[in-house]
Amino acid sequence: MVTGFDYLSRDQALQSHWVKRFVAIVIDSLLIWLPLLIFFWILGFGAVLPSLLFGPLLFLYAAMFEYSIGGTLGKILLHLKAVSTTGKMSSAQAFTRNISKIFGLFLLLDWIIGMLTDTQDPRQKWLDQMARTSVISTDVAGGT
Repeated sequence: MVTGFDYLSRDQALQSHWVKRFVAIVIDSLLIWLPLLIFFWILGFGAVLPSLLFGPLLFLYAAMFEYSIGGTLGKILLHLKAVSTTGKMSSAQAFTRNISKIFGLFLLLDWIIGMLTDTQDPRQKWLDQMARTSVISTDVAGGT
């Protein structure tokens, strides 16, 4: 059985792809987290309420942007795009592939399980496999 980790250990383009995906989620997280924190800090609520709202808002943001334009701001900045492997991305695919973003530990497990799975596309996290989606590079030079 060949896993995503096997491909990752020897493919620099794939390593770069996953680093870009990580940086994209950090950018997207900051885009959601910072305004939430500032808004609720001004209202005097501290960090508890933003912490509870962060995951669901990140999930909705990612799903809606990926369905409508193929990527979040983080993905666009890093020349990545979420695509369906079966045609045009449906809203169900966009919501399915992003559900793990509700809670950070779920996202980490989604990545790990996806890489442990015997797959033809090592760019897929587990929910990408379930939703029949992948993340591709939109660089002019191509890449993974």
